[in-house]
Amino acid sequence: MFSRCRDLCVRVLPPALTEAHASVGSEEPLLFLLDACSLRTDLGPLAARCRAQSPGSKFLALLPPGFAVAEEIRLFYWGIDGFLELHKRWRAELPMAVRKILEGQLWVPPEVLAIYIKQMRVLLNEQGSSNQSLTAREIQVLQLLMRSFANKEIAAALRIGERTVKSHVSNILSKLNVEDRRGLQPNLKLSLSLFGS
Repeated sequence: MFSRCRDLCVRVLPPALTEAHASVGSEEPLLFLLDACSLRTDLGPLAARCRAQSPGSKFLALLPPGFAVAEEIRLFYWGIDGFLELHKRWRAELPMAVRKILEGQLWVPPEVLAIYIKQMRVLLNEQGSSNQSLTAREIQVLQLLMRSFANKEIAAALRIGERTVKSHVSNILSKLNVEDRRGLQPNLKLSLSLFGS
């Protein structure tokens, strides 16, 4: 399918026998296609482990038809960059999704983005009541923190040093009156209630 896409440079790796083989550290970021139809593992932690081995990598999850929006939201917060439901048009959409994700954009349903934006607003509104506001860079870091990115991954995504990320994280936690980064993780029940509103 990708051989017909002249603008995509595809390097096909041999099939991995185990997750360890698939996540061997790479000098360059990779695009992982995670097949939720055949993989018998939770894609969220799998993506996090692969991203830890190859910082800056991107993830596109191939989903069976009728996949639950709540599950997409959960996986989005694990750092998956796109979802492609395997319906009649998936073969035509796959190269478009890959291009967008490689350009640094997301390929997610509007419902997932709406919930993410509402969660960000809730956090920023809570922060708005304090006298300290987040800088533009701190907001960028916060967005990635909410998606379970580690400091090394944030540094790679924003092309800044890990020490700088650590400083931003400390400032964010202080400004938002949150003890640790777990306090920034969205509550899935709250997310779903926001989805209904």
